Amino acid sequence: MTVLQRGITPLERPFRNLALPEDDAVDFLRRVRGEGLVRRFGGVFDARRLGYRSVLCALDVAPEHIEEKASLIASHPGVTHCYERCPLGRAQRYPSLWFTLAMLDDVFDKGFQTLRKQLGSNRLLLLPAIRRFKIDVVFDLRTRNRDEIVPGTHAFSRLPEQIPQADCFTDRDRDLVRLLDQQLPLSTRPFDPIAQQLDMPLPDLLARLQIWLDEGVLRRIAVILHHLDAGFKANGMCVWPVAGDQVHAGRRLAARPEVTHCYQRPRQPDFPFDLYAMIHTGNWPATRALFEEISAACNLTDGLLFGSYREFKKISMKYFSE
Repeated sequence: MTVLQRGITPLERPFRNLALPEDDAVDFLRRVRGEGLVRRFGGVFDARRLGYRSVLCALDVAPEHIEEKASLIASHPGVTHCYERCPLGRAQRYPSLWFTLAMLDDVFDKGFQTLRKQLGSNRLLLLPAIRRFKIDVVFDLRTRNRDEIVPGTHAFSRLPEQIPQADCFTDRDRDLVRLLDQQLPLSTRPFDPIAQQLDMPLPDLLARLQIWLDEGVLRRIAVILHHLDAGFKANGMCVWPVAGDQVHAGRRLAARPEVTHCYQRPRQPDFPFDLYAMIHTGNWPATRALFEEISAACNLTDGLLFGSYREFKKISMKYFSE
């Protein structure tokens, strides 16, 4: 499973180079998908390189209105993740609904303002990533540890100000993205049906995918787990204020194998944190202990640990479906 999360190479028969026979690999994929362990097997794209803007948002909402607002947020086609998150061990009120909004860059501002009006007068934070220190992480089911992978990613990078426009992609490119961003056929030759649907020679299709991987447009073609069903039930978002060099602090934090994602985000007047990380364990005491351990080891102070208590939505982005 770890190998399949790392990603396959775009070849005619991509499972041939694995440790087990290709038929067995495909049968294994079908079985774990049927058991609900695998959310999907397909392409993972860099949204920005497709002309999208993807932003973390946080809504301050009273407990009695959480389900109402979460339902409204989850109904938005550009929302891929929506969680109720609360700080462990803190009575002070903080934003409790956290969601990711992704839309084409030229319509993002208008779409965000529309959603803001629908949500009413509640305080809404917009927290775009300034730098990403760690992404594309593999869950090791044998040890419940995480293992960083970097193909197609640029670790410790400041995200570019200029975002590629959607019109950089041809109609066929968009069709290819649509076929890859959900579920690939589970067969020894998963790219054959895609080439047939696009009326595209298979070697040309595979070459295109390799170019996208080299350019970082396509981060990987891989298995995406339902991490809750895989045993990682205590999902924690960690935030800290960094007084000095954010890059140094982010690198130090990202080097921890237990950290699955790590970003620098802008501080807000009423939310003065700029270094964000995700950690996952099997239970909340272990997550709290891990947060304290990482904070001490990385010399990070005055942080908060937000427990992800309820998952209202978690899907893969459907690109070019507007």
